[in-house]
Amino acid sequence: MSKLLFAAFNEGVKLSMTGNLEAAILAFDKVLAVDPKHVPALTARGSALAELGRTQEALACFERALEVDPNAADPHRDAAFCQLELGEPEAAAQLMQRAVQLNPEPGYREAAAVEVYSLGNALLTRGPRRPDKARYRHARHVFELALELSPAYVEAAKALADVWEHLGDTAQRDHYAQMASRLRPVGG
Repeated sequence: MSKLLFAAFNEGVKLSMTGNLEAAILAFDKVLAVDPKHVPALTARGSALAELGRTQEALACFERALEVDPNAADPHRDAAFCQLELGEPEAAAQLMQRAVQLNPEPGYREAAAVEVYSLGNALLTRGPRRPDKARYRHARHVFELALELSPAYVEAAKALADVWEHLGDTAQRDHYAQMASRLRPVGG
């Protein structure tokens, strides 16, 4: 039985890597039909769903993985990204903080900050040509989390200055612009 699970899981991973996400989800479903507590399959299924833009379904997979293994860092991180997408910055921040507690490697924290920052940029560039204030407010929370994860993240501080400019708060804009001018890039 375990060889079949392993084969189905590997098939799902291969399908995900080639971009055949719907087929990958079906492969992960085969694994989960036999072992509903298979954390790698839950997490991989959630990642495929997230990539397809099915954020709520992805979040459910990551939450189930956390029920099974509350000490796994990656499902916390992945659930945090879903919460950011869904406009729930407080829940996202709690999940992300737990993820970096569980995986204290500096590279993990920095990689999460970069991913969060990229999500903030995506929020501002997708959809209508000019973002509205609601999207800028959403992006603000995302960039704040990136800066919280990596306090020396110059680009996140610059992005916050720009967001506050668009939101009409010159004091906050100046604060983050000044912060960005004092920071040095990580490793610089």
